[in-house]
Amino acid sequence: MVFYSINYPKNIEKESPLISICFNIFIPVLILKNGDNWIHKILDQFDISELPLQLKDEINLSSITFLIALIFPVAYFIYDLLKRKNVNVISILGFINVLLTGGIGIFGEKFGLSKNWFIIKEGALPSLIGLALIILRKIRKESFNNILLNDMLFDNYKISSSINYERQYEFERIVYKAGSYFIMGLFISSFVQFVLASIIVTANPGEPLFSEQVATMTWVSFLAVFVITLSIVGKGYLGLISGIEKITGLKREDFLKT
Repeated sequence: MVFYSINYPKNIEKESPLISICFNIFIPVLILKNGDNWIHKILDQFDISELPLQLKDEINLSSITFLIALIFPVAYFIYDLLKRKNVNVISILGFINVLLTGGIGIFGEKFGLSKNWFIIKEGALPSLIGLALIILRKIRKESFNNILLNDMLFDNYKISSSINYERQYEFERIVYKAGSYFIMGLFISSFVQFVLASIIVTANPGEPLFSEQVATMTWVSFLAVFVITLSIVGKGYLGLISGIEKITGLKREDFLKT
């Protein structure tokens, strides 16, 4: 059986989930929640009454707060890229999502963008990823399978060498089923994020409440989507692992990397 896999560097350093959550979720949420008040207190220490009226009018605390909050996930992405030298589709899309959120928050008022742009962005991105994966599975099945059977998680050489030719179709079927769960998880998370954003975000970019509501949306959607997606995608992966055990006769500790 010919099996395609991605050859990751063997000495690649694992990402720290705690540090990732701090830089991408906790710190930005903290800044978005309290940034306007903190900047107010700092500005109170200075006499800005002598500033030109036009400059004072251009000072938008909400935009400044968004810019500061944006620094942390962007800095972490660059740091992680330079340190681990590992770029994957998920990290790139997450980075794009951060830039879009920051762009709406910083420039939304200037270009007359409403809250609907943020709401649509929240719901659309997971769906676009899901559609991209459906297309990828159609035109480049091997590349799609590489996303599921990541070499950092699975010993693909041991798996492929343990599958008889007669059971190859059965193996491809369980991989396809696991991929369907993966894609379904994205579409469900898209719906959940759209609903949450519609309920939570009521202010438009540039308004004082917008940054606070985006902060609330960030941690609420993280928890909700994490639980829902983990349940669906986890079910798919459990089925995949059980199927591999059944087809190959291997135990999961033989082909799963820790």
